[in-house]
Formats: sequence, C-alpha cells, structure tokens
Amino acid sequence: MRHRRNLAPVSSAEPFRARRILVIGTLDTKGTEVGFLKEQIERRGHRTVVMDIGILGRPDLPADIPRQEVVRASGMDLQEALDAGDREQAVNIVIEGARRKTEELYANGELDGIIALGGGTALFMGTAIMQALPIGVPKLVLSSMISGDVSRFVGGKDITLMQSVADIVGLNPVTRDILTLAAGAISGMVEACVETSSRTSLLIAVTDFGITTPCAQYAAQLLREKGYEAIIFHTVGSGGTAMEELIARGLFAGILDLTTHEFIDHLAGGYYGNIGPERLETAGQKGIPQVVGPGGLDCIAVVQGEIPARFRGRKFYYHDFRRCARPTVEELRRVAQVMAERLNRARGPVKVLLPLRGWSKADKEGGPLYDPEGNWAFGEELRRHLKPEIEVIEVDAHINEPLYAETAVALLEGMMEGGDAPTKSGQCSAS
Repeated sequence: MRHRRNLAPVSSAEPFRARRILVIGTLDTKGTEVGFLKEQIERRGHRTVVMDIGILGRPDLPADIPRQEVVRASGMDLQEALDAGDREQAVNIVIEGARRKTEELYANGELDGIIALGGGTALFMGTAIMQALPIGVPKLVLSSMISGDVSRFVGGKDITLMQSVADIVGLNPVTRDILTLAAGAISGMVEACVETSSRTSLLIAVTDFGITTPCAQYAAQLLREKGYEAIIFHTVGSGGTAMEELIARGLFAGILDLTTHEFIDHLAGGYYGNIGPERLETAGQKGIPQVVGPGGLDCIAVVQGEIPARFRGRKFYYHDFRRCARPTVEELRRVAQVMAERLNRARGPVKVLLPLRGWSKADKEGGPLYDPEGNWAFGEELRRHLKPEIEVIEVDAHINEPLYAETAVALLEGMMEGGDAPTKSGQCSAS
C-alpha cells in the first residue's frame, strides 16, 4: 500500500472510487444523528465504518466497531474506572482504545477520512482520536462547541472544525441540513486525495510570522530559483508543531527556521506559546541541515482586550487583532538559553544567523519595538550556551532585507551539498 498527499486539483477525468470514512460518535446519545450522517455519506457512494465511543448508556445504533472492541484495544479496565466514579479515566480509556483502532485501520489501508459529531465530548474526544493520524488524512469535527478557543484541541493537525449552529440533539430541519452538509464536506475531502507521483523538487521548510513575511517570501523565491520548493509555516504554535511533525516524517531536505517567534510567547506568556516539546528538536535529531534565526523574538503577542499587568509599561506595536509587546532583556536571555539547549542536541549541521538591524518590521531604527541592546543581549547569551561547533553568524542587515534571506539560503545550500535528500512526498489517505 502506498499513500500520497495531493497538492494539485483533482482532474475531472479522475474515475470515482468509493472511499472509506470512519464515523465516530457516542452512540448512546447520538445514535440517531450518527445514523443519519452515515446514510448521507453512503448516498454519495462512499463506505462508512461506525465506531462507538460512548461510555454509559445502551447504543441506539449498531456499530461496526462497538465500544467493547474499543475498550479492549486500550488494554485497560473501563468498568473499574466507572465503578470508581472516575469519568476522566473512563474517557481517557476510550480515547486510547479508539486511537489504537484508528491507527490500525489506517495502517491496513481501511481508512481514507474521519468525521466526529456531537457537542463538547465530540470536540474533546474526536480531536484527540484524530491526533493519531498523520497530516494529509481528511479530518472533520462537527460540533456546537466550535466558536470558542479550540487551539488546544487542534494543535498542529489539519483538523477541520464545523460549527453545528444548533446542538446536535435529535433530527430537525436545522440539524438535518447541517449533517447533510457535513457529509458532503468529508466526502469532498476524501475525494480530493488522489495518488500522485513522487515530487521532482526538494522541499525546504521556512518559518514566518506576519512581521517577518517579506523574509520568508524572498527566501522562498530564492529557493525556487535554485530548484527547491519552499513550504512556509506560520509560527503561531500550531504552525511550528505541524512543521515538526512533517520534519519527523522525512518530508524536508533542509530547514530555514528564521522566525522562532513562538519561543518568546512560550516563555513570556504570549498568545502563541503552545510550542510542544519537539519545537527546534526534530531536524537536529534526524540530522537535517538547518539555519536558525531570531525572527519575531522581539514580539510577545497579546490579543485585543485589557493588557495583562505583566506587559504594562512596555513598548507596543499594533499588528491587527493582536498587539506585540517588547520582551525584557531577562526574557530574551532565557529564550537564548532554551534555544541553545535544544540546538545543542542536534546531530546534523546547524548555523544561527543574526540580523544586526532588527528582527521584524516593528524592530528597526525608529520602529516601535526597536531595542538593539536587547537583541545584543540575546546574541551574547546564545553564544555563551551554544556548543562551539554551532556557528553564530551576524549579518549587517534587517531580517526583511534581501541580504539576510540571501545569506540564509546560501548557508543552507552549502550544508545540504552532498547530503541525502527525501524523494517521496507526504501522506494522504489514498491507497
């Protein structure tokens, strides 16, 4: 079995092939609704596999994978947790079993997409189960709980969230329409995954944030001119996490991690601080060449509303719905220590590239976040903690000036010369 991720539109001449869609829900509370969704998907010519992730009541719909099978796959005792009144443990047991069954279906070529429906339980359990699948496998959650902050449920995965408008309790004119649309959405997603040939260009991962976008765009242009293809990741927590997963899967030949903004949010309490333990680790573990920069480390992202007390009195830059607070010297020194600790574990070539004239569009002479002393302190701390073989190179340019991107691309290409590069693309759920 081979899996491919399609990056091009599906041809109208592509023959229709029935796909296998895993439908997960709590059949003790959502059996009727799951049954309706199953029917709508099958009317579109696809096959469904229904998995019951209910815990307490009797299922209202027969499941292809009943909860007993799910629990057995977890290797734990659900009844013991229920007898103890430990609902949290009971839910975790079902999630673990469902993840293992989902991984098994995917590994056996029996899963092309996945959909979950319900309320808060669907959002929590459904997304946790979907985390077991690689990027590129269609994932859709239909829930009445989508309108809030759901970043912790999605993480770095390509999970599509659909607001159900009305709570999914019974079938009525609203829920029937929404369930029908959800069936069409997941059907369209799996139909878009087709087998493609191996790519002919080498992929390079590039990071950016809104205030360093010119740097990433110019670097991507330079890479294309040299025969590479750049994939740009937005360093807002989920972007860095997704990049690390794709690095782990061997998708990239090199990494231009020039915007490491997430680290300052992580350590100073900014909005995009959920970076995960793998951030700035995976490329080094796999020996993939990487050039690392301080893009966006001058900016602690704060969303609209009252400014937290810890940021009052600082320099600020208005971006959009976010404002950027300038870090203190102490915060930047701490970031340098953490980044050095992670980079020191790298088994492959690493170079750090520091732009001397600023790290973002707001950090330049006359700009609202300009603070060359703070930037200098970061560089000194980084040198103090990096192992000697990791070279720190200074460029007399601003991060968004062409010279910086040109230097970064040249350094990366030099490190990549003579190295092995991947030849296959990422995965999609096509067998």
